[in-house]
Amino acid sequence: MMHKISAIHKISAAVSVAMLVAGFWSGGEGSVGHAAAPSQPALASAAQEQGGPVERGNIVGWGGGNAVLYPTVGFFGNPRIFAVGSVQPDGSFSVWFPAVLSVDLLEKSTAQCSTLHSSDPAALSNFTGDYLISQHGKQIGATHSGSSRAFASFTGFANEDTRTGFLYVDRANTLSGFCERKISFGGSSVDFLQKFDLHVHKGWNEVVADLSIPQAGHVVADLKVGSNRAGEQWFFFHPPTQP
Repeated sequence: MMHKISAIHKISAAVSVAMLVAGFWSGGEGSVGHAAAPSQPALASAAQEQGGPVERGNIVGWGGGNAVLYPTVGFFGNPRIFAVGSVQPDGSFSVWFPAVLSVDLLEKSTAQCSTLHSSDPAALSNFTGDYLISQHGKQIGATHSGSSRAFASFTGFANEDTRTGFLYVDRANTLSGFCERKISFGGSSVDFLQKFDLHVHKGWNEVVADLSIPQAGHVVADLKVGSNRAGEQWFFFHPPTQP
């Protein structure tokens, strides 16, 4: 059974980061405003030279036309753009990650969640969030991979759902512990518990969240190093409607 949720922290984060789209580039070396943005081939070439991962996919539910893709980091806080990619009229996309993520985009584990612990307390890290999509100078939505549209957009969940993303760390360490919160939906709320067992190397690490629902009103996401891309799709979803 699908349980719909409204993730308040995700909604506010999406609104905050939408305002950054026109004026932020991860290296702090210029604007990605549409009038001043570097060309996509130039961005891709620079990122390729840095040797970061390359994300490619095809967005389910894409409405057509070219667009600009802005991956973000900051799952537990205010998301910030760290790269720029492109979406083709058929919904296919590609984006090159920088090999090194700027230190001003990273935080200690306990700054992200007080009960998330690192084997090296000085280690800095950050998790990727949604990939924002802009068309004709306006944010039109976002995309993320998931085994269901609901979990990809963080608006619902089902037992055995998965959601794959990336974690960047500035040094090898182990992230363990948990992060627990209440998530409100439809006048009710559920306990949402994330458990961490991440033995990670310096740089980008692919991580997957596996969902389980041990009992009504309780959702558990186990985060481990790995991926379920084969069982997931990239879904398009619109930004939340503001009152």
